[in-house]
Amino acid sequence: MKRNLILSIAVAVCLIAATVAQAADVSFSGEFRPRFNIDTDTSDSTSAAHFFDTRVRLNAKANVNANTEVFLQFQSVGIWGGGAANSGTRESTGAGTGAGDLAEASDLLDDVGFHQAYLTLKNFAGAGFDAKIGRQEVVVDGHRLFGHTGWTQGAETKDAIRLTHAAGNHTLNYTYIAGDENDGVANITDQDHGVHFLHASTQGVLGGALSGIFVITNDHDNSALMSDNETWYTIGARQKGKLGGLDYRVEFYHQFGDAGEIANTCSCAVTNAAANAGSSVDRDAQMFGVRVGKTFKNASMSPTITLWYDVLSGTDDDDAAGSEWGTFDVHYDTGHKFYGLMDFYLNRTGQNSGWMGMQDIAIKTKMSPKPGWTLKADWHHFRTQTDISGSDADTVVAAHDTMNANAMDPDLGTEVDLTLVHKYDANTNISVGYSHYFTTTTFAQLNERCWRQRWNCRV
Repeated sequence: MKRNLILSIAVAVCLIAATVAQAADVSFSGEFRPRFNIDTDTSDSTSAAHFFDTRVRLNAKANVNANTEVFLQFQSVGIWGGGAANSGTRESTGAGTGAGDLAEASDLLDDVGFHQAYLTLKNFAGAGFDAKIGRQEVVVDGHRLFGHTGWTQGAETKDAIRLTHAAGNHTLNYTYIAGDENDGVANITDQDHGVHFLHASTQGVLGGALSGIFVITNDHDNSALMSDNETWYTIGARQKGKLGGLDYRVEFYHQFGDAGEIANTCSCAVTNAAANAGSSVDRDAQMFGVRVGKTFKNASMSPTITLWYDVLSGTDDDDAAGSEWGTFDVHYDTGHKFYGLMDFYLNRTGQNSGWMGMQDIAIKTKMSPKPGWTLKADWHHFRTQTDISGSDADTVVAAHDTMNANAMDPDLGTEVDLTLVHKYDANTNISVGYSHYFTTTTFAQLNERCWRQRWNCRV
């Protein structure tokens, strides 16, 4: 009886699924991305790491009716030869040679999950906006504050609700992101992290588009252990377009509100900073970026050269004495796109530069040596935004100068990135890249601190 009941349920589910498939316009697509990596440093005590990893995606899109659409994206990410100890990377094979290994990895490892799964309701309730509900990639304004970090094999998605209204050359969007759902039993405590933002864009301004964004971050934790309640805000604008044959982008963002636990974590002697005290220190941080590029279409190989400057504010002694946090938080950006391909500056709170901010002075070039081939060469010079060569940040510097007293200066180092991309056919791209980072004493100091305290400085 029990076996027959299970069989009946399975048949019923299959029949229902078949009925839906007949009624809907269903399409499938996918992606297969294997990658070979070599990662090495200058230490004689370590050897280079060589490994393959792969991302596999299968997409299913169903147009249920004129106003309803469902998108499902399955994803598997794994390191070749990864065993049970690396299950966090969602690998698909194991060594199977010892008692602690998985002899039948393909039977025991659940290595496929949903990367995206969302429902789109067009002209929702006749209100003139589309509603996108579920797990999805949230990308805004070229990935500056919100991106999908697509270079990483796992990429990044958010559990979110997005409401979008578009008319003429205007677009207005409201997004809610559930960053962390961690309420206690029976909702006795509130331990949630949520993000709300409004984004508006207008086309046809100065040869491009003008957009603005306002972000509210609610990081509430009323638990007995943490009690780190904070609310803070980001407001800014971005202009991107083409004028006089030049491609350009200018953007500025300002942050204010509570600084929370991060001011205490820094150990920078910020006045009133205390553990688990979200509103004890105020934020006052900025980010400015400008880019100007020119493509010479009539020249051989159609070269493009781009001049690039980003500055993210940091915390100095004046901030510390005034009970303020001056380090800019990049939210959920795709930092790989902006701050060098070696990803040394991915920490959203600015920890990679010791919370002293960052300046990125870059020259980027691109050319096509032959049809179907693209060669890119980027040069980045990184510096702290806080002036640590004078006496403006002695207290802040003292928190990081662990190797050689007074040896730090604003120079964080220089990076060179080379990338060659070949469009093999209409559906296949092959890319090869090489990057090198020329370190400095300051860079070594900050990275040594991350290692010594076992901090993950790229989170």
